[in-house]
Amino acid sequence: MLRFPLLLLCSLILLFASCGRAPENKGAKGEGIKGNLRLEETNEELRIFQHDQPVLAYRIASNMPADLPAYYQRTGFLHPIYSPSGQIVSDGFPVGYAHQNGFFSAWTNTTFRDSFVDFWNTHKELATIMNDEVEETIDADGFLGFKSNVTHLVNAYGWKEPVLEENLTVRVHDRNDVFVWDVRSEQTNVTKDTLFLNKHLYGGLGIRGSKHWNPKDTANFLAPAEFLTSDGLTGDSANHTHPEWTAIYGDLPGGKAGMAVIPHPENFRWPVGVRVHPELPYFSVSPVIREGFFIAPGETCLARYRVVVFDGEVPDLNSYFWK
Repeated sequence: MLRFPLLLLCSLILLFASCGRAPENKGAKGEGIKGNLRLEETNEELRIFQHDQPVLAYRIASNMPADLPAYYQRTGFLHPIYSPSGQIVSDGFPVGYAHQNGFFSAWTNTTFRDSFVDFWNTHKELATIMNDEVEETIDADGFLGFKSNVTHLVNAYGWKEPVLEENLTVRVHDRNDVFVWDVRSEQTNVTKDTLFLNKHLYGGLGIRGSKHWNPKDTANFLAPAEFLTSDGLTGDSANHTHPEWTAIYGDLPGGKAGMAVIPHPENFRWPVGVRVHPELPYFSVSPVIREGFFIAPGETCLARYRVVVFDGEVPDLNSYFWK
Protein backbone atom coordinates (compact mmCIF):
# COMPACT_ATOMS: atom_id res chain seq x y z
CA MET A 1 0.00 0.00 0.00
CA LEU A 2 1.01 3.60 -0.51
CA ARG A 3 1.95 5.32 2.75
CA PHE A 4 2.12 9.08 3.08
CA PRO A 5 3.24 11.02 6.15
CA LEU A 6 0.36 13.01 7.54
CA LEU A 7 1.97 16.33 6.67
CA LEU A 8 2.58 15.32 3.05
CA LEU A 9 -0.97 14.02 2.70
CA CYS A 10 -2.40 17.28 4.00
CA SER A 11 -0.22 19.21 1.56
CA LEU A 12 -1.43 17.08 -1.30
CA ILE A 13 -5.04 17.67 -0.32
CA LEU A 14 -4.43 21.41 -0.38
CA LEU A 15 -2.70 21.13 -3.75
CA PHE A 16 -5.61 19.23 -5.23
CA ALA A 17 -8.05 21.75 -3.85
CA SER A 18 -6.33 24.31 -6.09
CA CYS A 19 -7.19 22.24 -9.19
CA GLY A 20 -10.68 23.72 -9.21
CA ARG A 21 -13.24 24.96 -11.67
CA ALA A 22 -12.72 27.95 -13.91
CA PRO A 23 -15.75 29.90 -15.14
CA GLU A 24 -18.13 28.01 -17.41
CA ASN A 25 -18.01 28.36 -21.17
CA LYS A 26 -21.35 29.70 -22.38
CA GLY A 27 -23.06 28.26 -25.44
CA ALA A 28 -26.08 26.39 -26.68
CA LYS A 29 -26.60 23.42 -28.95
CA GLY A 30 -26.58 24.51 -32.59
CA GLU A 31 -27.07 23.28 -36.12
CA GLY A 32 -23.43 23.29 -37.23
CA ILE A 33 -23.24 26.71 -38.94
CA LYS A 34 -22.54 30.05 -37.26
CA GLY A 35 -21.50 33.25 -39.03
CA ASN A 36 -18.50 32.41 -41.21
CA LEU A 37 -17.89 29.11 -39.38
CA ARG A 38 -19.11 25.69 -40.46
CA LEU A 39 -18.94 22.29 -38.74
CA GLU A 40 -18.94 18.94 -40.52
CA GLU A 41 -18.94 15.51 -38.89
CA THR A 42 -18.12 12.11 -40.41
CA ASN A 43 -17.53 8.68 -38.86
CA GLU A 44 -13.82 9.50 -38.54
CA GLU A 45 -13.66 13.15 -37.54
CA LEU A 46 -15.41 16.38 -36.71
CA ARG A 47 -14.03 19.33 -38.68
CA ILE A 48 -14.61 23.08 -38.30
CA PHE A 49 -14.14 25.50 -41.22
CA GLN A 50 -13.73 29.27 -41.48
CA HIS A 51 -15.47 29.93 -44.82
CA ASP A 52 -13.97 27.06 -46.91
CA GLN A 53 -10.70 26.94 -44.98
CA PRO A 54 -10.36 24.14 -42.39
CA VAL A 55 -9.40 25.29 -38.89
CA LEU A 56 -9.07 22.02 -37.01
CA ALA A 57 -10.26 18.41 -36.89
CA TYR A 58 -11.24 16.34 -33.85
CA ARG A 59 -10.44 12.65 -34.18
CA ILE A 60 -13.40 10.35 -33.57
CA ALA A 61 -11.66 7.33 -35.14
CA SER A 62 -7.88 6.90 -34.95
CA ASN A 63 -7.26 6.34 -38.69
CA MET A 64 -3.62 5.60 -37.88
CA PRO A 65 -1.11 4.26 -40.42
CA ALA A 66 -1.73 0.59 -41.25
CA ASP A 67 1.83 -0.45 -40.36
CA LEU A 68 1.57 0.67 -36.73
CA PRO A 69 0.89 -1.83 -33.90
CA ALA A 70 -2.62 -1.75 -32.47
CA TYR A 71 -1.44 -0.38 -29.11
CA TYR A 72 -0.86 3.03 -30.72
CA GLN A 73 -4.58 3.40 -31.39
CA ARG A 74 -5.92 6.58 -29.81
CA THR A 75 -8.74 9.05 -30.46
CA GLY A 76 -10.10 12.15 -28.73
CA PHE A 77 -7.37 14.54 -29.92
CA LEU A 78 -7.18 17.49 -32.33
CA HIS A 79 -5.38 16.97 -35.65
CA PRO A 80 -4.89 18.30 -38.25
CA ILE A 81 -4.56 21.86 -36.96
CA TYR A 82 -4.41 24.46 -39.73
CA SER A 83 -2.97 27.94 -40.08
CA PRO A 84 -5.08 30.63 -41.82
CA SER A 85 -3.20 30.00 -45.09
CA GLY A 86 -4.09 26.29 -44.93
CA GLN A 87 -0.81 24.86 -43.67
CA ILE A 88 -0.90 21.97 -41.19
CA VAL A 89 1.06 22.84 -38.05
CA SER A 90 0.40 19.59 -36.12
CA ASP A 91 1.19 15.92 -36.68
CA GLY A 92 -0.72 12.70 -35.96
CA PHE A 93 1.03 9.37 -35.27
CA PRO A 94 4.39 10.96 -36.21
CA VAL A 95 7.32 8.93 -37.49
CA GLY A 96 9.30 7.62 -34.52
CA TYR A 97 6.81 8.98 -31.94
CA ALA A 98 3.41 7.58 -32.86
CA HIS A 99 2.13 8.05 -29.29
CA GLN A 100 2.03 11.87 -29.69
CA ASN A 101 -0.93 13.28 -31.59
CA GLY A 102 -1.64 16.93 -32.38
CA PHE A 103 -3.27 18.63 -29.39
CA PHE A 104 -3.83 15.89 -26.78
CA SER A 105 -4.21 15.37 -23.05
CA ALA A 106 -2.46 12.53 -21.21
CA TRP A 107 -0.75 11.97 -17.85
CA THR A 108 2.59 10.17 -17.83
CA ASN A 109 3.92 9.05 -14.47
CA THR A 110 0.86 8.01 -12.45
CA THR A 111 0.08 5.51 -9.72
CA PHE A 112 -3.27 3.72 -9.59
CA ARG A 113 -3.95 0.92 -7.06
CA ASP A 114 -0.22 0.70 -6.32
CA SER A 115 0.56 0.14 -10.02
CA PHE A 116 2.49 2.41 -12.40
CA VAL A 117 0.25 3.66 -15.23
CA ASP A 118 1.36 5.75 -18.23
CA PHE A 119 -1.46 7.25 -20.32
CA TRP A 120 0.96 9.19 -22.56
CA ASN A 121 3.26 6.45 -23.89
CA THR A 122 0.70 4.06 -25.35
CA HIS A 123 3.41 1.69 -26.61
CA LYS A 124 3.91 0.61 -22.99
CA GLU A 125 0.40 -0.90 -23.28
CA LEU A 126 -0.59 0.27 -19.80
CA ALA A 127 -3.34 2.71 -20.81
CA THR A 128 -5.01 4.44 -23.72
CA ILE A 129 -7.38 7.34 -24.39
CA MET A 130 -10.44 7.10 -26.62
CA ASN A 131 -13.28 9.34 -27.74
CA ASP A 132 -16.58 8.06 -26.37
CA GLU A 133 -19.05 10.37 -28.10
CA VAL A 134 -19.54 13.86 -29.46
CA GLU A 135 -22.23 15.10 -27.14
CA GLU A 136 -23.38 18.32 -28.76
CA THR A 137 -22.58 21.26 -30.99
CA ILE A 138 -22.06 24.68 -29.39
CA ASP A 139 -23.39 27.62 -31.39
CA ALA A 140 -23.26 31.16 -29.99
CA ASP A 141 -22.36 34.68 -31.03
CA GLY A 142 -18.80 34.81 -32.27
CA PHE A 143 -17.89 31.12 -32.08
CA LEU A 144 -18.80 27.57 -33.05
CA GLY A 145 -17.69 24.39 -31.31
CA PHE A 146 -18.58 21.08 -29.74
CA LYS A 147 -18.56 19.05 -26.55
CA SER A 148 -17.27 15.48 -26.42
CA ASN A 149 -16.70 12.74 -23.86
CA VAL A 150 -13.24 11.17 -23.75
CA THR A 151 -12.33 8.11 -21.65
CA HIS A 152 -8.86 7.50 -20.14
CA LEU A 153 -8.56 3.72 -19.79
CA VAL A 154 -6.14 1.62 -17.74
CA ASN A 155 -5.01 -1.68 -19.29
CA ALA A 156 -2.81 -2.79 -16.40
CA TYR A 157 -5.10 -5.48 -15.00
CA GLY A 158 -5.83 -7.54 -18.10
CA TRP A 159 -8.88 -5.48 -19.07
CA LYS A 160 -9.64 -1.87 -20.04
CA GLU A 161 -11.05 0.05 -17.09
CA PRO A 162 -12.21 3.70 -17.28
CA VAL A 163 -10.35 5.80 -14.71
CA LEU A 164 -10.84 9.36 -15.94
CA GLU A 165 -13.89 10.58 -17.82
CA GLU A 166 -13.03 13.81 -19.61
CA ASN A 167 -15.59 16.36 -20.74
CA LEU A 168 -13.86 18.20 -23.57
CA THR A 169 -15.19 21.48 -24.97
CA VAL A 170 -13.70 23.15 -28.05
CA ARG A 171 -14.84 26.60 -29.31
CA VAL A 172 -13.52 28.22 -32.50
CA HIS A 173 -13.78 32.02 -32.70
CA ASP A 174 -15.10 33.65 -35.85
CA ARG A 175 -12.03 35.43 -37.21
CA ASN A 176 -9.56 34.82 -40.04
CA ASP A 177 -6.52 37.04 -39.44
CA VAL A 178 -5.33 34.32 -37.10
CA PHE A 179 -7.27 31.26 -35.97
CA VAL A 180 -8.24 31.37 -32.29
CA TRP A 181 -9.89 28.54 -30.37
CA ASP A 182 -10.46 27.64 -26.74
CA VAL A 183 -10.29 24.23 -25.08
CA ARG A 184 -11.86 23.29 -21.76
CA SER A 185 -10.92 19.93 -20.20
CA GLU A 186 -12.70 18.50 -17.15
CA GLN A 187 -11.24 15.17 -16.01
CA THR A 188 -13.21 13.28 -13.35
CA ASN A 189 -12.00 10.21 -11.49
CA VAL A 190 -14.87 7.72 -11.96
CA THR A 191 -13.36 4.95 -9.82
CA LYS A 192 -13.32 4.28 -6.08
CA ASP A 193 -9.54 4.66 -5.94
CA THR A 194 -7.27 7.70 -6.00
CA LEU A 195 -5.19 8.44 -9.11
CA PHE A 196 -1.79 9.85 -8.09
CA LEU A 197 -0.14 12.12 -10.65
CA ASN A 198 3.53 11.96 -9.75
CA LYS A 199 6.23 14.54 -10.36
CA HIS A 200 7.62 14.12 -13.87
CA LEU A 201 9.41 15.87 -16.73
CA TYR A 202 6.14 16.23 -18.66
CA GLY A 203 2.49 15.17 -18.72
CA GLY A 204 -0.88 16.88 -18.95
CA LEU A 205 -1.30 18.75 -22.23
CA GLY A 206 0.78 17.68 -25.23
CA ILE A 207 1.38 19.69 -28.42
CA ARG A 208 2.94 17.82 -31.36
CA GLY A 209 4.21 20.01 -34.18
CA SER A 210 4.36 19.45 -37.93
CA LYS A 211 5.97 16.47 -39.66
CA HIS A 212 8.16 18.99 -41.47
CA TRP A 213 9.88 19.74 -38.13
CA ASN A 214 10.46 16.06 -37.25
CA PRO A 215 14.06 14.98 -38.02
CA LYS A 216 12.96 11.31 -37.81
CA ASP A 217 10.60 11.88 -40.74
CA THR A 218 13.25 12.01 -43.45
CA ALA A 219 10.68 12.16 -46.26
CA ASN A 220 9.15 15.42 -44.96
CA PHE A 221 11.70 17.13 -42.71
CA LEU A 222 12.53 20.74 -43.62
CA ALA A 223 13.97 22.32 -40.46
CA PRO A 224 13.76 21.99 -36.66
CA ALA A 225 10.86 23.57 -34.81
CA GLU A 226 11.37 26.91 -33.13
CA PHE A 227 9.99 27.78 -29.70
CA LEU A 228 9.24 31.06 -27.98
CA THR A 229 7.68 31.85 -24.59
CA SER A 230 6.14 34.95 -23.04
CA ASP A 231 9.45 35.47 -21.21
CA GLY A 232 11.32 35.69 -24.52
CA LEU A 233 12.98 32.30 -24.01
CA THR A 234 13.69 29.92 -26.88
CA GLY A 235 14.64 26.26 -27.26
CA ASP A 236 16.49 24.69 -24.33
CA SER A 237 16.31 27.88 -22.26
CA ALA A 238 12.49 27.63 -22.23
CA ASN A 239 12.42 24.08 -20.86
CA HIS A 240 10.88 23.71 -17.39
CA THR A 241 10.10 27.40 -17.07
CA HIS A 242 6.67 28.82 -16.17
CA PRO A 243 5.61 31.21 -18.96
CA GLU A 244 2.19 32.72 -19.61
CA TRP A 245 2.29 31.34 -23.14
CA THR A 246 4.40 29.05 -25.32
CA ALA A 247 4.61 28.98 -29.13
CA ILE A 248 5.91 26.34 -31.54
CA TYR A 249 6.51 27.35 -35.15
CA GLY A 250 8.84 26.90 -38.10
CA ASP A 251 9.38 26.43 -41.80
CA LEU A 252 6.66 24.70 -43.81
CA PRO A 253 6.28 24.15 -47.57
CA GLY A 254 4.17 27.32 -47.89
CA GLY A 255 6.23 29.47 -45.52
CA LYS A 256 6.59 29.80 -41.77
CA ALA A 257 3.59 29.09 -39.47
CA GLY A 258 2.84 27.80 -35.98
CA MET A 259 0.63 27.89 -32.90
CA ALA A 260 0.76 29.35 -29.40
CA VAL A 261 -0.94 28.01 -26.26
CA ILE A 262 -2.16 30.44 -23.58
CA PRO A 263 -3.26 28.63 -20.39
CA HIS A 264 -6.11 30.25 -18.46
CA PRO A 265 -4.84 32.22 -15.42
CA GLU A 266 -7.19 30.23 -13.15
CA ASN A 267 -5.61 26.93 -14.18
CA PHE A 268 -4.04 24.82 -11.45
CA ARG A 269 -0.52 26.08 -10.62
CA TRP A 270 -0.64 28.92 -13.15
CA PRO A 271 1.68 29.99 -14.68
CA VAL A 272 1.98 26.31 -15.54
CA GLY A 273 5.36 24.71 -16.22
CA VAL A 274 6.31 23.65 -19.73
CA ARG A 275 8.46 20.86 -21.07
CA VAL A 276 10.12 22.04 -24.29
CA HIS A 277 11.92 19.20 -26.03
CA PRO A 278 15.48 20.06 -27.13
CA GLU A 279 15.34 18.09 -30.40
CA LEU A 280 11.74 17.18 -31.23
CA PRO A 281 8.78 19.33 -32.31
CA TYR A 282 6.68 19.08 -29.19
CA PHE A 283 6.05 20.68 -25.83
CA SER A 284 3.92 19.83 -22.81
CA VAL A 285 2.04 22.21 -20.50
CA SER A 286 2.43 20.32 -17.25
CA PRO A 287 1.47 21.06 -13.62
CA VAL A 288 3.55 18.08 -12.38
CA ILE A 289 6.99 19.35 -13.36
CA ARG A 290 7.78 20.62 -9.84
CA GLU A 291 5.60 18.28 -7.76
CA GLY A 292 2.72 15.86 -8.09
CA PHE A 293 -0.87 15.92 -6.90
CA PHE A 294 -3.80 13.53 -7.02
CA ILE A 295 -7.38 13.22 -8.21
CA ALA A 296 -9.53 11.55 -5.57
CA PRO A 297 -12.60 9.42 -6.41
CA GLY A 298 -15.37 11.63 -7.78
CA GLU A 299 -13.13 14.70 -7.97
CA THR A 300 -12.60 16.76 -11.14
CA CYS A 301 -9.48 18.51 -12.39
CA LEU A 302 -10.16 21.33 -14.85
CA ALA A 303 -7.86 23.11 -17.28
CA ARG A 304 -8.52 25.72 -19.98
CA TYR A 305 -6.34 26.78 -22.90
CA ARG A 306 -6.53 29.36 -25.68
CA VAL A 307 -4.75 28.46 -28.91
CA VAL A 308 -3.66 31.03 -31.51
CA VAL A 309 -2.65 29.57 -34.89
CA PHE A 310 -0.77 31.94 -37.19
CA ASP A 311 1.24 32.33 -40.37
CA GLY A 312 4.72 33.86 -40.30
CA GLU A 313 6.44 34.83 -37.06
CA VAL A 314 4.80 34.70 -33.62
CA PRO A 315 2.32 37.61 -33.41
CA ASP A 316 1.82 39.96 -30.47
CA LEU A 317 -0.31 37.72 -28.25
CA ASN A 318 -1.38 40.33 -25.69
CA SER A 319 -4.69 40.98 -27.45
CA TYR A 320 -5.58 37.28 -27.29
CA PHE A 321 -5.18 36.91 -23.54
CA TRP A 322 -8.06 35.64 -21.46
CA LYS A 323 -10.37 38.39 -20.18
